[in-house]
Amino acid sequence: MFLGGTIGNFIDRVRFGYVVDFISFRLFNKFEFPVFNIADISIVVGTFIILILVLFDRYEI
Repeated sequence: MFLGGTIGNFIDRVRFGYVVDFISFRLFNKFEFPVFNIADISIVVGTFIILILVLFDRYEI
């Protein structure tokens, strides 16, 4: 997921010179989140998965 999101943002950066962000929403009409895209979601979720795998690794080397 991490690499897929990174490659997706890289392709946008090469094709357009910028990353196309299209998801925007507000929380209770007060707090507006930064605009993001699906590649950004994949990077964040992939990073959390890697973090969990590293932190809870129970195997000895």
